[in-house]
Amino acid sequence: MSSSIIRMVEEDIEQPSYGPEPADGAIEGEPIEATHEYYSNDGRTSGVWVCSPGRMLEEEHIEDEFCTIIAGKVGIIDNADGSEEVFVAGDSFFLPKGSSLTWVVYETVRKFYMTAE
Repeated sequence: MSSSIIRMVEEDIEQPSYGPEPADGAIEGEPIEATHEYYSNDGRTSGVWVCSPGRMLEEEHIEDEFCTIIAGKVGIIDNADGSEEVFVAGDSFFLPKGSSLTWVVYETVRKFYMTAE
């Protein structure tokens, strides 16, 4: 494997770097999350994340984040105006740092992500 190219594989979540553990900010259900982190350097991270159904409140998203859903179904509510966007496998989205969000995991979801502080 090249040190300049990092292949991200969905199945790596079976060997998580963090979790499985109760999801941070759970407000409904008992969502369990796990993360396999591929890269972390200078305030930037990338990895694969999985979470079982439930609802989580995130009052302030702590970094900029780009995601691609690879399995499942998740809704993200913008707490500022109450609007919800629903994402399924193949969908990508961006979450700006400082956003107030509610995550609604309808079906166990897996995503690739990249964050930057």
